[in-house]
Amino acid sequence: MNIRENPVETLTLPNNLELKIYDRSKKLAGDRWYVEVMMEIPVSLTPEILEKLTSDRSLAEQFAREKGNPFPYRHSKARHFIDEKEKEKTFQELKEDFLKTNWTYLSSPRFAFSAVAKAFKEWDERRRWRL
Repeated sequence: MNIRENPVETLTLPNNLELKIYDRSKKLAGDRWYVEVMMEIPVSLTPEILEKLTSDRSLAEQFAREKGNPFPYRHSKARHFIDEKEKEKTFQELKEDFLKTNWTYLSSPRFAFSAVAKAFKEWDERRRWRL
């Protein structure tokens, strides 16, 4: 997924990572909207993180090439068929709900490695199925 638009808001987390908030809402029909808030945290794939993922250096480098560096941790929340008058309120509610329930996790010093490790595990499982 390539994010082309600019974030509507950027927050610096206590662990010094940047949380970028995007409005990916789309008008459906008439006065109805698909409202989506997408959160993105670019995580630098440092040599320390890559070394912790696997002892196979070439595999870690392949993961970094395919996923990109920085690795984009992304999460979105959405609601369908929202009245145009409720669009901005719904967007704010989705954003605030996400931040309220995930702030501690996203702010943790372990977040960067945890997010990358989870993505690596999923990527490696898919890679093994293709072999």
